[in-house]
Amino acid sequence: MTVKKDKLRELVEKYAERIRVLRRTIHAHPETSNEEYQTAALLAAEMKELGLDVKTGIGGNGLIGTLHGRKPGRTVALRADMDALSISEATELPFASRHAGKMHACGHDGHMSILMGAAHVLNELRDTFDGDIIFVCQPAEENSPHGGAKSIVASGVLDGIDAIYGLHVWPTLPTGQIGVKAGPLMAASDRLTVTIRGKASHAAMPHKGIDAVVAACRFVSAAQDSISRKINPLAPAVLTFGKITGGTRYNIMADEVVIEGTCRTYDKETQAVIEGHLQNLIRGFDTIYGTESELAYEKGYGAVVNSAEQAAFAAAVAAERFGEEALPAITEPAMTAEDFSGYLEVYDGAFFWLGATAPGAVVYPLHNERFSLDEDCLPVGVEMLSALALAALKK
Repeated sequence: MTVKKDKLRELVEKYAERIRVLRRTIHAHPETSNEEYQTAALLAAEMKELGLDVKTGIGGNGLIGTLHGRKPGRTVALRADMDALSISEATELPFASRHAGKMHACGHDGHMSILMGAAHVLNELRDTFDGDIIFVCQPAEENSPHGGAKSIVASGVLDGIDAIYGLHVWPTLPTGQIGVKAGPLMAASDRLTVTIRGKASHAAMPHKGIDAVVAACRFVSAAQDSISRKINPLAPAVLTFGKITGGTRYNIMADEVVIEGTCRTYDKETQAVIEGHLQNLIRGFDTIYGTESELAYEKGYGAVVNSAEQAAFAAAVAAERFGEEALPAITEPAMTAEDFSGYLEVYDGAFFWLGATAPGAVVYPLHNERFSLDEDCLPVGVEMLSALALAALKK
């Protein structure tokens, strides 16, 4: 990594240990979506200590802190998400989760500590820039399809901002690298529930009933035709059913089966084709089997899409701070989702991946019970977010 020793990096180094301690504190006390009460209180206290203008209770447990520069100018927002996942941690870290069945397995502990690190750094630089910087702490990012981004936007607290930036720690990138690309970076995420109703009967007399299990099995198999035969092969899409429930006893024909899944796409046309095909399948199977079925298709997060201009801007800041070698060639987006899309659908800005795995370390994926970010990525994230904000204020 290129070392550019200046005031910004000196301040990042000054607060590096505080950032690390904050991350460990947050990691040990995870709170899941819409339950981020103590997390929000901790971050609000951190902001108030800096003298920021703090507003709480935004979109649920969300909060913002506003830092004012020398005089009025542009307004730039930086965002971090706060919620953890319902996962039992298996990292065996000394600061592992103290809340059973809850874990920061998606790196939001890192996102928050990075944001607060940027708040400390930029607060010390407030006499060197014009304009305002808003630090956004968002709840319920994991609560797809009803994430906290849209609630923050709907509250109006960000009305009038010139740009917003965010990051996600990325375990498949080594620490020190910044992953950014123009166009789609992460997928739209929809949630679907299929309810298939039949008629119960004794298992030995199937002709007396309507088997919801058989219909459900055929539906799950046929639904994959939505991907292989109904959409453009060049349009990425994933349809996965993760949960099936039904029946009451092994020797009773089930009268109802509920299937839950997710659909990931990048464009609205593909999204509409898949939803339409699933509706047609349900009607067809009802005709064949005599079932009565319904599809609840909830459109969730949109795709995270960086404009060419903002992607180039973020890449230029990264190269200026860390060198061209810190910018890997990101040629493919991820099919995972992020509700930062809720901001980019309304405001200008960009989203990027922050390398978070130490050299030679085992790469555990996000949402894994053994995932833990490399803490050396924290100061990199602080410097990148701080530099982005300062550069955006001057655009």
